[in-house]
Amino acid sequence: MEDKKIWKKFLIQELSVTALLLTAVAVIVAYVDPFFHYHAPIDGISYIMDNERYQNDGITRNFEYDALITGTSVSENFRASMVDELFGVNSVKATYAGGYYKEIGDGERRALEYNDNIRLVIRSMDMYFAMTETDYRNPEAADPAFLYDNNIFNDEAYLYNADVLFEYVNNEIKRTASGVPSDNFDTYMRFAEDRPLGAAYVLPYVTEREASGAEIHMTDEEREMLTANVRANLTANIAAYPDVQFYYFFPPYCIADWYTNHYVKGDIPALIEEMELVTEEVLKYDNAHVFCFYDDTDVITNLNNYSDLQHYSGEVSDSILRSMAAGEHELTRDNYKEYFESIEAYYMNYDYSWIDAQ
Repeated sequence: MEDKKIWKKFLIQELSVTALLLTAVAVIVAYVDPFFHYHAPIDGISYIMDNERYQNDGITRNFEYDALITGTSVSENFRASMVDELFGVNSVKATYAGGYYKEIGDGERRALEYNDNIRLVIRSMDMYFAMTETDYRNPEAADPAFLYDNNIFNDEAYLYNADVLFEYVNNEIKRTASGVPSDNFDTYMRFAEDRPLGAAYVLPYVTEREASGAEIHMTDEEREMLTANVRANLTANIAAYPDVQFYYFFPPYCIADWYTNHYVKGDIPALIEEMELVTEEVLKYDNAHVFCFYDDTDVITNLNNYSDLQHYSGEVSDSILRSMAAGEHELTRDNYKEYFESIEAYYMNYDYSWIDAQ
């Protein structure tokens, strides 16, 4: 009988200690809150910002801002400080590398729902992620749904996560003690300084070199799918928030991309038709702006501006922001058809032989 009392007392003590430890861990994680799930950053803590799909929703939910930078990896090198200076705003960046229109549209919508002060959205419109069903998401991308809902009862995946506790909370405490400043929206997800540029790094991605001789256009089924996707994941937000200015842009992929992924395959006409359709849909709204940089051929044809077929330098990213702020390379209802006609003619007739010879 005495043994049972001892074991009962021991069990109660062990459970109490375990409960206290679990409570302490949850309190520490929730207080530091490295993914900003519960609150904005605490002054004095040096935050690590390097995990967009886990941190974006907390950023858009809890930070103070009136402008949003979003899109795919082609938006990751934008510096929020430059956006602030050019547009007179206070911006945050919440990008989704490899994100299809659904994921980015959802993130954009949540930000608009969270924050009534938003007056500007800057977003890339990557055509490689456009021709899908409206609900399609990148199956290889992380999807931490427990951070995006309002259900506190599934937060244990965050509060009791070893990576969160040791890779983030622990290291943030160390950084704070060492006087390392917190990361910011200039450096958040920026990779411009980490990737070398030039033909030696771009041309290995040129895998298709033999022209098919085809001339591919959009099919009726593709047109219907693209229209539905654009309306659900691009223009629905524009229509719902008429007081917000939406600056959407087609990112300037390099000439080697035009060659291996379009010219060789014969689908430049289809690509132009796709961009025309997206532009037509977006420009139905007075609070929307569309920018396209494929007429800046000095940039497009210079492989020293690129680290691969699609990703450009930090200087090109800066130039895109300056151009949008100045209204340069902007497509309007009056000029977009003529613009795309000239773009199609240029890339259909460009002499790609120097690329093929490499």
